[in-house]
Amino acid sequence: MRKFSEAHKEECKTVSLDIPRVQRSMKKFPTGSQYEGTWDMLGMSGYGVYKFPNDVVYEGEFDDGMFHGQGELIYPSGAILRGTWKKGRLIERKLIFAEGLEYSEIDWKYCRMPDRRFTIEYDNGLNPAGESYLTAEQPPRPIPPGYYDTGDGFYDPKTKVVYKAEDLSAIIRSPSVREQKWIIENCRTSPDLPLGPRKDLYEEWLEPQEQMPKPPPPASTSQASELEAQTSRDQDHEIVR
Repeated sequence: MRKFSEAHKEECKTVSLDIPRVQRSMKKFPTGSQYEGTWDMLGMSGYGVYKFPNDVVYEGEFDDGMFHGQGELIYPSGAILRGTWKKGRLIERKLIFAEGLEYSEIDWKYCRMPDRRFTIEYDNGLNPAGESYLTAEQPPRPIPPGYYDTGDGFYDPKTKVVYKAEDLSAIIRSPSVREQKWIIENCRTSPDLPLGPRKDLYEEWLEPQEQMPKPPPPASTSQASELEAQTSRDQDHEIVR
């Protein structure tokens, strides 16, 4: 057997391993996911569309039942993650938000001091005081009492999960402990609590003085004040005498 294998080793290397692909109708999986695209005898292969139970859609290339090649993940919020996959592993990525803003993993400056404008404010300019945008999406959606708006849904600090905005019985995800802390510290909530001063939003913060400085004397005084001052001086003079 070994002699046979050695004899046909080079011959086997030249044999094409291309497996024919066929287009099939949509396949629904027990997990709630579904796939529509091309297949081979090993599974999903070629080009197709895979939809997860949470409505996130992958559209792109497959091989051996895994994401492989160019593709993009499309989220219900409208954000798109374009990337390159290798046997199911994401090796290159680029995130584009629904409004067209492209995320940078290095030196990300969007909505940070000294320029905290939303994308809509870049496009339409700043509104006058009292009419400032509360969120990048307009109009801001109402938040159920006790929840936090995370953008992709509503976070409940009691159950520690994020629900769909349109269906509070449907769980989207369970954020990490670190993200939970960030959500409570930064995201909008209901009822809306007084914000108060935040030092992290100022480049130079001046602490309030405990005692106000004594104001300077007035530039001019009334006749009554002059008469009162003169009377006081005369009384002091009599006492000295």
